[in-house]
Amino acid sequence: MSLKLRCQQGFTTVTLMGVLAVGGLLVAASFAAVDGDIAQTRQDQDYKQSYGAAEGGVQWYLNRMGQDNGFYVRCTAVPPPNATEAAPVNQKWSGTGADPRIWRKLPGEEAEYTIELMPAPGYSACIPNNQYSMVDTDGNLTVRVTGRSRGQYRTVLATMRRSNFIDFIYFTDFETLDPSAYSNAAATAQATAECSTYRGSRTSFCTEIQFTATDVIRGPFHTNDNARICGGATFGRNTRDAVEFSGTPAWVNGGCTAAPNIVGTLVHPANQLALPPSNAALESVVQPGYKFKGRTDIQLSGNTMSVTTGYDIGAVTTTTMSLPSNGVIYVNNSNAGSCSGGFVRNQDYSGTGAGAPAACGNAWVSGNYSSDLTIAADNDVIVTDDLTRGEDGVLLGLIANNFVRVYHPVTFGSGPGGCTNTGDMGGRTIEAGMLALQHSFIHDNWFCGQPTGDLTVLGAIAQKFRGPVGTGSGATISTGFRKDYVYNDRLRYREPPFFLDPVQASWRISRETEQVPAVKP
Repeated sequence: MSLKLRCQQGFTTVTLMGVLAVGGLLVAASFAAVDGDIAQTRQDQDYKQSYGAAEGGVQWYLNRMGQDNGFYVRCTAVPPPNATEAAPVNQKWSGTGADPRIWRKLPGEEAEYTIELMPAPGYSACIPNNQYSMVDTDGNLTVRVTGRSRGQYRTVLATMRRSNFIDFIYFTDFETLDPSAYSNAAATAQATAECSTYRGSRTSFCTEIQFTATDVIRGPFHTNDNARICGGATFGRNTRDAVEFSGTPAWVNGGCTAAPNIVGTLVHPANQLALPPSNAALESVVQPGYKFKGRTDIQLSGNTMSVTTGYDIGAVTTTTMSLPSNGVIYVNNSNAGSCSGGFVRNQDYSGTGAGAPAACGNAWVSGNYSSDLTIAADNDVIVTDDLTRGEDGVLLGLIANNFVRVYHPVTFGSGPGGCTNTGDMGGRTIEAGMLALQHSFIHDNWFCGQPTGDLTVLGAIAQKFRGPVGTGSGATISTGFRKDYVYNDRLRYREPPFFLDPVQASWRISRETEQVPAVKP
């Protein structure tokens, strides 16, 4: 019997369909398993893009501030970024009701950002042409920038500050002796004509002040000039300290062959920071009762002060009063007499203030302070004794149109250099940011008398000309003070109330934080 072969058509089709069915189920299961992850990935991407948009808005505003220092005082009436978009700058929004803010897309992206102007304390909104409605008493300006992408929002608070004179332990415009510190009137006149310029244009008559091999600059440093350095001088404490020279070359040899020790970060050539001509702008913010005339003695004591005035009119009175709530004191020249100007060399400072006309707007300052304060003088600020803070976080500013001086009463006729110290001069401590707009930070009669110990400065020194505080060789002091200057790092982020900024100074981000939750409708 023979076997008959059966037809097998369709058998493999059944098997194939089964395999396809199982494969389809596996694909569906795979999609189901990852579908949630796809949504989460998209959400995460949008979350990151919204932060990137906020950062883009911060940089856009900072860029505009760099192009125009007065950009912020226009408030929302600022030029648009281009012909087709409105400027995304808004007054602060309360977060309630319909969102009134103007948004701007990032180029080529779906993400966009909006900027809100955060008014300074005491103001509810930015007021056009009123810088104090945006810049607080510490010198900070804050904007709030929100980015969004596909419904994800993130908000950044960016605090900006101008480059400032007190960003440095040493700031100097001209690295030469102040003309007023020359030995006689004829030399002062010649120095005024030939030395009030940068090194390349000065004559050989000018007295050059150099950094010696033993000098240590313990903080950031800036000169609009170039420096004369006797090799081995140390600049900066670490790489956070900028060491900035504007002149070319950065320094010239001071008679020593060794190169300076640059521990900080060298910046050369650095931008120049221009000094304002006067501190008169501070008069506009002084509260009633805190503007004085003629010689004014101020003895600080915590949150109060003892003020002696009336020297100019021959009716001296002393009053105890609280420190001003906005932190500003101004001493003006008196209309009761004439003022011949600031410090003059070879004055007979006998301890009574002789040599300085009573009509001069001089602030004689000492004591201990426990709140932020700025003392400005139409003429000189004279530190008569230790000037220290009572609390670690408070700041003091001293701003003189002419000199910031360390008092050194002497009598002439005998002693080292031809004079003898009068009174106790066992060193001085000054905890302040100091600015001498037209002249120098200087020690009265630094060139004569017995050595006066250590001059300890914790803060910042800014001046038009280099001012001497003593004489000597290396670590040996012959007359005056031995320097011990250390930068107060709080001045990187804050400043004394209404402290003056350089003319046309650039802005920088000093602090940036994310606000949670974000500002959204």
